[in-house]
Amino acid sequence: MKWTEHHHAWIVSEYFRILTKQWGDRGLETFIQATRTYGEQRGKRMAMRAIKDGQPLNLESYFAYGEYSSTPEFFQVKMWADSSAVNEQVTQCPWADIFSRKNLKECGVVYCREIDKAIVRGFCPRLHLDTTSTQHYGSCCRFYFRQDEKIQPDILEKADNLTAERKDIRMPMDYHCAHVYHVFSATAKGVFGKEGEEVSALVLNRFEQEYGKEAADYLAKHANTAFDTIISLEEWEKIL
Repeated sequence: MKWTEHHHAWIVSEYFRILTKQWGDRGLETFIQATRTYGEQRGKRMAMRAIKDGQPLNLESYFAYGEYSSTPEFFQVKMWADSSAVNEQVTQCPWADIFSRKNLKECGVVYCREIDKAIVRGFCPRLHLDTTSTQHYGSCCRFYFRQDEKIQPDILEKADNLTAERKDIRMPMDYHCAHVYHVFSATAKGVFGKEGEEVSALVLNRFEQEYGKEAADYLAKHANTAFDTIISLEEWEKIL
């Protein structure tokens, strides 16, 4: 099957729905902790690849070492740089689509408030991200990526060129879906023990109803991968 951002957003939203329904504020805090951990691990892997290549942990490297290629038809995004920030404006997003479709815009508010900041923080705490709006209750998402040194107007072009020929940086969406399921599952278990494990079993069961047994089995088989470090695409494909 073809994994997309919709599968990823569905997993996130289902954890939000169940955790907050069963435990209220404690469930919400668990969801936030899982989101932060997931984002920080993504940023950490990006930083590890940049450091391995001898690149500085600045915004140019941050955009160069992004881990996945987005599905073009799912997004409408504009990005540009000025001397103070890299600006991003998003008017269509598959996560927002799923959160809205499932009537879980509050999930989007929380997830989008936390996830990108966590990725930036995991990559390098010296970098900064300001989120001033999201689509969930507005017309667009607005992000401002900042660093201490002056930002050059061609930073995005340089970032594209830095890793344009690389085939070992972008990981497929099935990897990212397994990663998010892994982190949310571990966090729910850590907080709520046996009941947290039951939440993840319920998420997996609902995922099977939505996307089929093969997809659910794939998540379960890959859920114990060491997602806090780098693996190659070849290594990922060999894991069963």
